[in-house]
Amino acid sequence: MTRTTIGNSTVSEGQAETTYVIPGDTSPGVHTIYANYLENDNYMSSSGYNTAEIRIPTVTTISDVLASIGETATFTANVKYNTTQNVNEGTVQFQMGGVNIGTPVNVSNGVATLQYEIPSNATDGTAIKAIFIETNIYGASQSANGTLNIREGTNVSIQSISANRGSQATITAEITDSGGDPVISGQAQLYIDNTASGSPVNVSNGSVSFTYTVANNAVLGGHTIKVSYLQNSTYDPADGTATLTIRTPTSITPVNISANKGATVTLTVRITDINSTSVPEGTVSIIVGEGEGVSANVGLNGEASISYNVPSNASGTINFNAVYIENNNYESSSTVTAGVLTIRKGTVVIVDSIKAELGDTITLSSTVTDEDSELVDTGTVTYEIE
Repeated sequence: MTRTTIGNSTVSEGQAETTYVIPGDTSPGVHTIYANYLENDNYMSSSGYNTAEIRIPTVTTISDVLASIGETATFTANVKYNTTQNVNEGTVQFQMGGVNIGTPVNVSNGVATLQYEIPSNATDGTAIKAIFIETNIYGASQSANGTLNIREGTNVSIQSISANRGSQATITAEITDSGGDPVISGQAQLYIDNTASGSPVNVSNGSVSFTYTVANNAVLGGHTIKVSYLQNSTYDPADGTATLTIRTPTSITPVNISANKGATVTLTVRITDINSTSVPEGTVSIIVGEGEGVSANVGLNGEASISYNVPSNASGTINFNAVYIENNNYESSSTVTAGVLTIRKGTVVIVDSIKAELGDTITLSSTVTDEDSELVDTGTVTYEIE
């Protein structure tokens, strides 16, 4: 093979050194370098040789990584030569915090990628690096430090709520980070029974609120609320759940009664739902006449009662009404038709005297008048003898 002179050097203290710029058109691979000592007055000539491994220089870069703890993240490196040409062979070793992660991965079309699960002890801002391992053709290179950015964990908490058909319910969620501090940015999405409701809403100072319109024909009872905080460059995603209870409509039916003046009576109302089934819980307020409401608990039989002292001077009828108090499960309602407490009038019975003999059939007769001396035209008289 043809040898080309590439330099000369003076020997000093046994050493002969010179510099040589390898031309850009030199073919990569293993070359032989010869050194020829020239004969002079004191020394004979001699030759030596060794190998020169000529490789194409490379430039390696690494992309910053954004990931969450426990996430399998993609580490990406680019390896090029001649500034823009892609290297298509060799391997890259990735490092995190100066420690190798995974095993070397192949370079294809200038790109090397590693799938790596971010460990629990990883910290935000850790330096990452990609090292291209030399081949017979391409020289080794390593990237400048990139950065591993760790998203902060988040928590979502929601309070369960109740709402009526056809109403607008406000659903509020609190978003905090892993340290319990309010999350100040990002967006959250509302789901009802796992169906998205509306568009994502911005989080502000750790809180986000949604307005949900309950359909007029919404299924009564419990529904699942879910609020999903959406992943972004700063925070991890998180979900929180609660219950939306659609209250059941109610109606109140008073039980009409009669009572004597001065008596203590029980006033009762019955509470039923839209299927005429007894409502087994809650509280009602029963108002007699123009008086104050008196609270009463609803029993398992759907009835609520209070005691009432009938005034000694009462007469005619006294109306009573009731209001069922809204709770988590049932809507409020009021009596449509007032209950009626009828005050009985006093009566006087005057029995006609008779004279008869044994065996006679007699006619028993009496006159019944009320307290106003008016003749009574209803009811029954029972006769007894002693």
